[in-house]
Amino acid sequence: MRIIIHKKCMPIIILSFTLLLLCLFYYKSDNFYTNKNIAIPTMALIPPDKTEITKVLENIYNDRCSMFITKDLTNLPSYYDASQKLGKWSLEHEIKRFKYFNDWSSQRGMNFIKVESTPNVRKITTTQRGLRLLVDEYYKFQYTYKNDVTPTTNVFGVGLTHSMELIKNGDKWIIYSDWYLDCFEDALKSYLGELKDMKLDVDKEPIYTLGNCTKIPSEVKAIPKGHYNKINAVKYADKYCGIPWASESLTKYNKKYTNYTGIGGNCTNYVSQSIGDSEGGGLRFDGAWHCTYKKYGGADGSSAWVNADAFKNYLLYSGRGKLLGKGTFKELISPIPGYPCGAVQKLDIGDLICYAKGRDIDHFAIVTGFDSHGYPLVNTHTIDRYHVPWDLGWGDKNINFYLIHLK
Repeated sequence: MRIIIHKKCMPIIILSFTLLLLCLFYYKSDNFYTNKNIAIPTMALIPPDKTEITKVLENIYNDRCSMFITKDLTNLPSYYDASQKLGKWSLEHEIKRFKYFNDWSSQRGMNFIKVESTPNVRKITTTQRGLRLLVDEYYKFQYTYKNDVTPTTNVFGVGLTHSMELIKNGDKWIIYSDWYLDCFEDALKSYLGELKDMKLDVDKEPIYTLGNCTKIPSEVKAIPKGHYNKINAVKYADKYCGIPWASESLTKYNKKYTNYTGIGGNCTNYVSQSIGDSEGGGLRFDGAWHCTYKKYGGADGSSAWVNADAFKNYLLYSGRGKLLGKGTFKELISPIPGYPCGAVQKLDIGDLICYAKGRDIDHFAIVTGFDSHGYPLVNTHTIDRYHVPWDLGWGDKNINFYLIHLK
Protein backbone atom coordinates (compact mmCIF):
# COMPACT_ATOMS: atom_id res chain seq x y z
CA MET A 1 0.00 0.00 0.00
CA ARG A 2 1.32 3.38 -0.96
CA ILE A 3 1.11 6.18 1.66
CA ILE A 4 0.82 9.69 0.32
CA ILE A 5 1.92 12.48 2.70
CA HIS A 6 0.81 15.99 2.03
CA LYS A 7 3.58 18.62 1.92
CA LYS A 8 1.95 20.68 4.69
CA CYS A 9 2.19 17.75 7.10
CA MET A 10 5.92 17.27 6.65
CA PRO A 11 7.08 19.82 9.33
CA ILE A 12 4.80 18.25 11.94
CA ILE A 13 6.01 14.73 11.12
CA ILE A 14 9.67 15.80 11.25
CA LEU A 15 9.16 17.55 14.60
CA SER A 16 7.35 14.53 16.06
CA PHE A 17 10.09 12.17 14.84
CA THR A 18 12.79 14.43 16.34
CA LEU A 19 11.05 14.48 19.71
CA LEU A 20 10.72 10.70 19.63
CA LEU A 21 14.45 10.32 19.00
CA LEU A 22 15.24 12.70 21.90
CA CYS A 23 13.01 10.73 24.25
CA LEU A 24 14.62 7.43 23.20
CA PHE A 25 18.05 8.98 23.69
CA TYR A 26 17.42 10.21 27.24
CA TYR A 27 14.99 7.57 28.46
CA LYS A 28 16.25 4.61 30.45
CA SER A 29 14.27 2.14 32.59
CA ASP A 30 11.48 4.47 33.87
CA ASN A 31 13.94 7.22 34.90
CA PHE A 32 15.50 10.25 33.32
CA TYR A 33 19.16 10.90 33.91
CA THR A 34 21.63 13.71 33.29
CA ASN A 35 24.39 14.03 30.72
CA LYS A 36 27.08 16.70 30.91
CA ASN A 37 25.20 19.10 28.62
CA ILE A 38 21.53 18.85 29.61
CA ALA A 39 20.11 18.54 33.14
CA ILE A 40 16.81 16.66 33.24
CA PRO A 41 15.14 16.11 36.65
CA THR A 42 14.57 12.67 38.07
CA MET A 43 10.88 11.85 37.56
CA ALA A 44 8.87 15.06 37.84
CA LEU A 45 7.48 15.21 41.40
CA ILE A 46 3.74 15.45 41.83
CA PRO A 47 2.96 17.69 44.80
CA PRO A 48 1.64 15.39 47.53
CA ASP A 49 -1.66 15.95 49.23
CA LYS A 50 -1.48 18.75 51.82
CA THR A 51 -2.84 16.35 54.42
CA GLU A 52 0.10 14.00 53.86
CA ILE A 53 2.71 16.73 54.30
CA THR A 54 0.89 18.15 57.31
CA LYS A 55 1.11 14.72 58.89
CA VAL A 56 4.85 14.59 58.17
CA LEU A 57 5.36 17.93 59.91
CA GLU A 58 3.13 16.95 62.82
CA ASN A 59 5.27 13.87 63.44
CA ILE A 60 8.47 15.95 63.38
CA TYR A 61 7.03 18.72 65.54
CA ASN A 62 5.48 16.35 68.08
CA ASP A 63 8.78 14.58 68.68
CA ARG A 64 10.65 17.88 68.77
CA CYS A 65 8.20 19.34 71.29
CA SER A 66 8.63 16.34 73.57
CA MET A 67 12.32 17.25 73.86
CA PHE A 68 11.43 20.36 75.88
CA ILE A 69 10.21 17.92 78.53
CA THR A 70 12.71 15.04 78.24
CA LYS A 71 15.69 17.36 77.55
CA ASP A 72 17.07 14.60 75.33
CA LEU A 73 17.87 15.83 71.79
CA THR A 74 19.41 12.56 70.58
CA ASN A 75 16.75 11.99 67.93
CA LEU A 76 16.72 15.58 66.63
CA PRO A 77 19.43 15.17 63.90
CA SER A 78 17.40 12.39 62.24
CA TYR A 79 14.93 15.03 60.97
CA TYR A 80 17.56 17.14 59.17
CA ASP A 81 19.87 16.73 56.20
CA ALA A 82 23.00 17.85 58.07
CA SER A 83 25.26 16.68 55.22
CA GLN A 84 25.00 20.18 53.66
CA LYS A 85 25.27 23.64 55.20
CA LEU A 86 21.60 24.68 55.09
CA GLY A 87 20.42 21.54 56.85
CA LYS A 88 23.25 21.73 59.36
CA TRP A 89 22.53 25.39 60.08
CA SER A 90 18.81 24.65 60.60
CA LEU A 91 19.63 21.81 62.99
CA GLU A 92 22.16 23.87 64.95
CA HIS A 93 19.63 26.70 65.30
CA GLU A 94 17.10 24.34 66.92
CA ILE A 95 19.76 23.00 69.30
CA LYS A 96 20.56 26.59 70.37
CA ARG A 97 16.87 27.22 71.01
CA PHE A 98 16.57 24.15 73.22
CA LYS A 99 19.64 25.16 75.21
CA TYR A 100 18.35 28.69 75.70
CA PHE A 101 14.84 27.58 76.70
CA ASN A 102 16.31 25.11 79.18
CA ASP A 103 18.58 27.74 80.76
CA TRP A 104 15.90 30.44 80.79
CA SER A 105 13.26 28.26 82.47
CA SER A 106 15.72 26.74 84.95
CA GLN A 107 16.99 30.15 86.00
CA ARG A 108 13.43 31.15 86.89
CA GLY A 109 12.47 27.93 88.65
CA MET A 110 10.01 27.03 85.88
CA ASN A 111 9.30 23.56 84.55
CA PHE A 112 7.75 22.85 81.13
CA ILE A 113 5.10 20.18 81.57
CA LYS A 114 3.65 20.13 78.04
CA VAL A 115 4.63 21.70 74.71
CA GLU A 116 2.57 21.39 71.52
CA SER A 117 3.09 22.68 68.00
CA THR A 118 0.51 22.83 65.22
CA PRO A 119 1.57 23.29 61.57
CA ASN A 120 -0.63 25.01 59.00
CA VAL A 121 0.73 24.32 55.50
CA ARG A 122 -0.16 27.33 53.36
CA LYS A 123 1.70 26.48 50.14
CA ILE A 124 3.56 23.54 48.53
CA THR A 125 5.75 23.76 45.42
CA THR A 126 8.09 21.21 43.89
CA THR A 127 11.84 21.75 43.49
CA GLN A 128 14.56 19.66 41.84
CA ARG A 129 15.41 18.32 45.30
CA GLY A 130 11.97 17.90 46.81
CA LEU A 131 9.29 20.24 48.18
CA ARG A 132 9.31 23.87 49.25
CA LEU A 133 6.75 24.79 51.90
CA LEU A 134 5.30 27.91 53.45
CA VAL A 135 4.12 26.91 56.93
CA ASP A 136 2.60 28.70 59.89
CA GLU A 137 3.55 27.01 63.17
CA TYR A 138 1.65 27.67 66.39
CA TYR A 139 3.29 26.73 69.67
CA LYS A 140 1.50 26.18 72.98
CA PHE A 141 3.73 26.05 76.07
CA GLN A 142 2.52 24.95 79.49
CA TYR A 143 4.68 25.38 82.60
CA THR A 144 4.56 25.32 86.39
CA TYR A 145 6.93 26.51 89.12
CA LYS A 146 9.06 23.72 90.55
CA ASN A 147 8.82 24.55 94.25
CA ASP A 148 5.09 25.24 94.45
CA VAL A 149 3.23 22.95 96.87
CA THR A 150 0.16 23.13 94.63
CA PRO A 151 1.50 23.92 91.13
CA THR A 152 -0.60 26.10 88.84
CA THR A 153 -0.38 25.51 85.09
CA ASN A 154 0.54 28.63 83.10
CA VAL A 155 0.08 28.80 79.31
CA PHE A 156 1.61 30.93 76.57
CA GLY A 157 1.78 30.79 72.78
CA VAL A 158 4.11 31.74 69.92
CA GLY A 159 3.38 31.87 66.18
CA LEU A 160 6.13 31.40 63.57
CA THR A 161 6.13 31.40 59.75
CA HIS A 162 8.55 28.98 58.07
CA SER A 163 9.96 28.88 54.56
CA MET A 164 11.32 25.35 54.44
CA GLU A 165 12.40 22.64 52.04
CA LEU A 166 11.88 18.91 52.46
CA ILE A 167 13.73 16.14 50.63
CA LYS A 168 13.34 12.38 50.58
CA ASN A 169 15.90 10.26 52.45
CA GLY A 170 14.91 6.78 51.39
CA ASP A 171 11.17 6.72 52.07
CA LYS A 172 11.34 9.44 54.75
CA TRP A 173 10.90 13.20 54.34
CA ILE A 174 13.58 15.22 56.15
CA ILE A 175 14.35 18.95 56.44
CA TYR A 176 16.83 20.26 53.86
CA SER A 177 16.48 23.87 55.03
CA ASP A 178 14.26 25.80 57.41
CA TRP A 179 14.20 29.59 57.65
CA TYR A 180 11.96 31.62 59.92
CA LEU A 181 12.02 34.92 61.77
CA ASP A 182 12.74 33.76 65.31
CA CYS A 183 11.62 35.81 68.29
CA PHE A 184 14.40 34.23 70.38
CA GLU A 185 17.20 35.09 67.95
CA ASP A 186 18.89 37.72 70.13
CA ALA A 187 19.06 35.36 73.09
CA LEU A 188 20.81 32.66 71.02
CA LYS A 189 23.95 34.68 70.31
CA SER A 190 25.83 33.22 73.27
CA TYR A 191 24.98 29.59 72.42
CA LEU A 192 26.64 27.01 70.19
CA GLY A 193 24.69 24.47 68.17
CA GLU A 194 27.23 21.70 68.66
CA LEU A 195 26.04 18.17 67.97
CA LYS A 196 28.30 16.51 70.52
CA ASP A 197 26.15 17.15 73.61
CA MET A 198 22.57 16.14 72.86
CA LYS A 199 21.31 15.98 76.46
CA LEU A 200 20.48 19.19 78.28
CA ASP A 201 21.52 19.93 81.86
CA VAL A 202 18.55 19.00 84.03
CA ASP A 203 19.73 20.51 87.31
CA LYS A 204 20.78 24.07 86.55
CA GLU A 205 20.71 26.37 89.57
CA PRO A 206 18.32 29.34 89.46
CA ILE A 207 20.13 32.61 88.83
CA TYR A 208 17.11 34.82 89.42
CA THR A 209 14.86 34.35 92.43
CA LEU A 210 11.70 36.28 91.66
CA GLY A 211 9.82 35.04 94.69
CA ASN A 212 6.05 34.99 94.64
CA CYS A 213 5.03 38.38 93.27
CA THR A 214 1.40 37.50 92.65
CA LYS A 215 -0.31 40.55 91.20
CA ILE A 216 -3.33 41.92 93.07
CA PRO A 217 -5.96 42.87 90.46
CA SER A 218 -6.45 46.61 90.30
CA GLU A 219 -9.86 48.08 90.94
CA VAL A 220 -12.07 48.26 87.85
CA LYS A 221 -13.71 51.67 87.47
CA ALA A 222 -16.01 53.22 84.90
CA ILE A 223 -13.92 54.69 82.06
CA PRO A 224 -14.97 58.08 80.61
CA LYS A 225 -15.09 58.19 76.80
CA GLY A 226 -11.73 59.02 75.27
CA HIS A 227 -9.86 57.77 78.33
CA TYR A 228 -7.85 54.56 78.36
CA ASN A 229 -9.75 51.33 78.99
CA LYS A 230 -7.04 48.79 79.84
CA ILE A 231 -9.51 45.88 80.10
CA ASN A 232 -10.72 46.38 76.52
CA ALA A 233 -7.14 46.95 75.34
CA VAL A 234 -6.18 43.49 76.60
CA LYS A 235 -9.29 41.91 75.06
CA TYR A 236 -8.38 43.48 71.71
CA ALA A 237 -4.75 42.34 71.99
CA ASP A 238 -5.89 38.77 72.67
CA LYS A 239 -8.46 38.76 69.86
CA TYR A 240 -5.92 39.86 67.23
CA CYS A 241 -2.81 38.17 68.62
CA GLY A 242 -2.50 36.06 65.44
CA ILE A 243 -2.53 32.64 67.17
CA PRO A 244 -5.76 30.74 66.39
CA TRP A 245 -5.96 28.51 69.47
CA ALA A 246 -5.46 31.54 71.73
CA SER A 247 -7.65 34.14 70.00
CA GLU A 248 -10.50 31.83 69.00
CA SER A 249 -10.97 34.29 66.14
CA LEU A 250 -11.33 33.56 62.43
CA THR A 251 -9.40 36.76 61.69
CA LYS A 252 -5.64 36.61 62.26
CA TYR A 253 -5.16 40.41 62.34
CA ASN A 254 -7.65 43.27 62.17
CA LYS A 255 -8.05 43.94 58.44
CA LYS A 256 -9.07 47.50 59.17
CA TYR A 257 -5.35 48.27 59.51
CA THR A 258 -2.29 47.96 57.28
CA ASN A 259 -0.10 45.00 58.25
CA TYR A 260 3.54 46.13 58.38
CA THR A 261 5.00 42.67 58.86
CA GLY A 262 7.90 42.37 56.41
CA ILE A 263 8.07 46.13 55.81
CA GLY A 264 9.50 47.33 59.11
CA GLY A 265 7.49 45.25 61.58
CA ASN A 266 3.95 45.34 62.94
CA CYS A 267 4.65 45.40 66.70
CA THR A 268 4.10 49.11 67.36
CA ASN A 269 1.12 49.27 64.99
CA TYR A 270 -0.48 46.37 66.91
CA VAL A 271 0.12 47.98 70.32
CA SER A 272 -1.26 51.31 69.06
CA GLN A 273 -4.35 49.49 67.78
CA SER A 274 -4.81 47.75 71.13
CA ILE A 275 -4.77 50.98 73.11
CA GLY A 276 -6.42 53.27 70.54
CA ASP A 277 -9.04 51.32 68.58
CA SER A 278 -12.66 51.90 69.59
CA GLU A 279 -12.94 48.13 70.12
CA GLY A 280 -9.78 48.26 72.26
CA GLY A 281 -8.49 50.78 74.78
CA GLY A 282 -10.21 53.74 73.10
CA LEU A 283 -7.42 56.21 73.91
CA ARG A 284 -8.24 59.47 72.11
CA PHE A 285 -6.15 60.37 69.04
CA ASP A 286 -4.22 63.63 68.79
CA GLY A 287 -2.11 65.46 66.20
CA ALA A 288 0.98 63.32 66.74
CA TRP A 289 -0.50 59.89 67.48
CA HIS A 290 -3.38 58.92 65.21
CA CYS A 291 -4.57 56.62 62.45
CA THR A 292 -6.34 57.48 59.18
CA TYR A 293 -9.06 54.97 58.34
CA LYS A 294 -9.99 53.98 54.81
CA LYS A 295 -13.28 52.74 53.37
CA TYR A 296 -11.99 49.28 52.49
CA GLY A 297 -9.42 48.74 55.25
CA GLY A 298 -5.65 49.15 55.29
CA ALA A 299 -5.62 52.17 57.61
CA ASP A 300 -2.28 53.98 57.93
CA GLY A 301 -0.90 55.39 61.16
CA SER A 302 1.24 58.41 61.93
CA SER A 303 4.94 57.99 62.71
CA ALA A 304 4.20 57.86 66.44
CA TRP A 305 1.56 55.17 65.74
CA VAL A 306 3.79 52.74 63.80
CA ASN A 307 7.43 53.55 64.67
CA ALA A 308 8.79 52.16 67.95
CA ASP A 309 11.22 55.00 68.69
CA ALA A 310 8.68 57.72 67.83
CA PHE A 311 5.99 55.93 69.87
CA LYS A 312 8.24 55.69 72.94
CA ASN A 313 9.13 59.39 72.73
CA TYR A 314 5.51 60.34 72.19
CA LEU A 315 4.30 58.44 75.26
CA LEU A 316 6.96 59.83 77.58
CA TYR A 317 7.01 63.44 76.35
CA SER A 318 3.26 63.86 75.82
CA GLY A 319 2.52 62.93 79.42
CA ARG A 320 0.30 60.01 78.38
CA GLY A 321 2.88 57.53 79.57
CA LYS A 322 4.81 57.33 82.81
CA LEU A 323 8.20 55.58 82.99
CA LEU A 324 8.05 52.97 85.76
CA GLY A 325 11.59 51.75 85.26
CA LYS A 326 14.40 51.38 82.75
CA GLY A 327 17.31 48.97 82.67
CA THR A 328 18.46 45.39 82.17
CA PHE A 329 16.41 42.40 83.27
CA LYS A 330 18.51 41.96 86.41
CA GLU A 331 18.14 45.64 87.32
CA LEU A 332 14.37 45.63 86.85
CA ILE A 333 13.80 42.57 89.09
CA SER A 334 16.09 43.86 91.86
CA PRO A 335 14.13 44.87 95.00
CA ILE A 336 13.33 48.54 95.47
CA PRO A 337 11.40 50.26 98.31
CA GLY A 338 7.83 49.06 98.29
CA TYR A 339 8.46 46.52 95.52
CA PRO A 340 10.35 43.39 96.66
CA CYS A 341 10.24 41.97 93.12
CA GLY A 342 11.61 45.13 91.52
CA ALA A 343 10.19 47.68 89.12
CA VAL A 344 8.41 44.98 87.09
CA GLN A 345 6.04 44.63 90.04
CA LYS A 346 4.69 48.10 89.23
CA LEU A 347 3.29 46.95 85.87
CA ASP A 348 -0.45 46.57 85.38
CA ILE A 349 -2.43 44.99 82.54
CA GLY A 350 -2.62 47.35 79.58
CA ASP A 351 0.79 48.84 80.37
CA LEU A 352 3.56 48.70 77.76
CA ILE A 353 7.11 47.40 77.56
CA CYS A 354 9.62 48.89 75.12
CA TYR A 355 12.68 46.83 74.12
CA ALA A 356 15.97 48.48 73.17
CA LYS A 357 19.07 46.95 71.58
CA GLY A 358 21.76 49.31 72.76
CA ARG A 359 20.40 52.75 71.78
CA ASP A 360 18.08 51.33 69.12
CA ILE A 361 14.41 51.20 70.19
CA ASP A 362 13.47 47.93 68.54
CA HIS A 363 10.17 46.54 69.80
CA PHE A 364 6.94 47.12 71.76
CA ALA A 365 4.67 44.78 73.72
CA ILE A 366 1.47 45.19 75.72
CA VAL A 367 1.08 43.57 79.15
CA THR A 368 -1.89 41.20 78.93
CA GLY A 369 -1.65 39.30 82.21
CA PHE A 370 0.46 37.80 84.98
CA ASP A 371 1.33 34.17 85.65
CA SER A 372 0.86 32.33 88.95
CA HIS A 373 3.98 34.02 90.40
CA GLY A 374 3.14 37.49 89.16
CA TYR A 375 5.50 37.29 86.18
CA PRO A 376 4.30 39.87 83.62
CA LEU A 377 3.02 38.37 80.36
CA VAL A 378 2.87 40.18 77.02
CA ASN A 379 1.31 40.05 73.56
CA THR A 380 3.15 41.21 70.43
CA HIS A 381 3.25 41.02 66.65
CA THR A 382 6.39 40.36 64.59
CA ILE A 383 6.64 37.71 66.10
CA ASP A 384 3.12 36.74 67.24
CA ARG A 385 3.12 36.18 71.00
CA TYR A 386 0.23 35.43 73.35
CA HIS A 387 0.73 35.83 77.13
CA VAL A 388 4.48 35.20 76.80
CA PRO A 389 6.77 35.95 79.80
CA TRP A 390 7.93 39.51 79.16
CA ASP A 391 11.69 38.89 78.77
CA LEU A 392 11.65 35.51 76.98
CA GLY A 393 13.92 35.78 73.94
CA TRP A 394 15.64 38.97 75.08
CA GLY A 395 18.72 37.46 76.71
CA ASP A 396 21.48 39.45 75.04
CA LYS A 397 23.58 41.62 77.38
CA ASN A 398 22.92 44.66 75.19
CA ILE A 399 19.15 44.62 75.86
CA ASN A 400 17.41 47.27 77.97
CA PHE A 401 13.72 47.58 78.80
CA TYR A 402 11.44 50.57 79.33
CA LEU A 403 8.41 49.87 81.55
CA ILE A 404 5.67 52.39 80.66
CA HIS A 405 2.37 52.92 82.48
CA LEU A 406 -0.46 54.47 80.48
CA LYS A 407 -2.43 57.13 82.30
